Amino acid sequence: MGVLLFGAAVFIYRMIYKWLFAKPLASYNQKRIIVTGASSGIGVEIAKQYANMNCKVAIVARRREQLEQTRTEILAECKSTGESDVMVVVADLTKEQDCRSMVEQVVEKWGGIDICVWNAGAGSLVEFAKLKDFKVFHDNMNINFFSNVYCTSFALPYLKQTKGSIVVVSSLAGKFGTALRTSYSASKHALHGFFNSLRNEAPEIQVTLICPGFVQTEFHAKATTTTGKPLERESTHFMTPKQCAEHIIESERLGEREVLLGLKAKVGNYLMPFIPRFIDYMSNKTAVASVKKDQ
Repeated sequence: MGVLLFGAAVFIYRMIYKWLFAKPLASYNQKRIIVTGASSGIGVEIAKQYANMNCKVAIVARRREQLEQTRTEILAECKSTGESDVMVVVADLTKEQDCRSMVEQVVEKWGGIDICVWNAGAGSLVEFAKLKDFKVFHDNMNINFFSNVYCTSFALPYLKQTKGSIVVVSSLAGKFGTALRTSYSASKHALHGFFNSLRNEAPEIQVTLICPGFVQTEFHAKATTTTGKPLERESTHFMTPKQCAEHIIESERLGEREVLLGLKAKVGNYLMPFIPRFIDYMSNKTAVASVKKDQ
């Protein structure tokens, strides 16, 4: 009953807050958006939804073929979006020079940047004691943390000019630690430290950190594992990419600092200082349940 009351209170609060403070949809007309990790999953849906808001969208990833497919889908589904409103940028965001070039290409084409959605990332499910080297730690930090540092550094002057927004797609692993996620969780915790500090250095820029739980994307199939083989996930209760993208865009519109997606996550975060061992137990139970038992 307590959880239900808490959920109802959060829902009512968000509805009132949205009504009072959400940026009007009309204000997004022709805003210049960068979405990284836009070749699949959440990134594709974010790009589509911004295009439907009459924004100019630069979609960024390593895989040109998938980016071109995303662009084709956007132009087909978003009738008011013109050919010049969707820009494909191929970049390996673990490389500093690629991040610089990506920002320069967008600014050269559109003259500035209004919103950056840093969505690119990679996962891992590895038992620390079984690691033979630290490659997975370097890999996770490079894409989940350093790519965001590089991109933010090059975009920052333009965002300051427009008093724009940075939206960071983190994870509940950036708030809670669970088994098999030492490298992944560390990289996401680092994100929070960096952007919470940056928010105070650049108060004219809105920084919104989003922490999704499990989402139905190829992210899980591509996650690094101890054996090197992909794990099948028990995705019955996973959020869809479209639902996740809707939450992400709404959170930026509301100017929120940090958003944990899912009622259990919100309750767990609230109760963590009081009953940390129980929250750890429940977090691990949920994480274990997400992997099919026959794996």
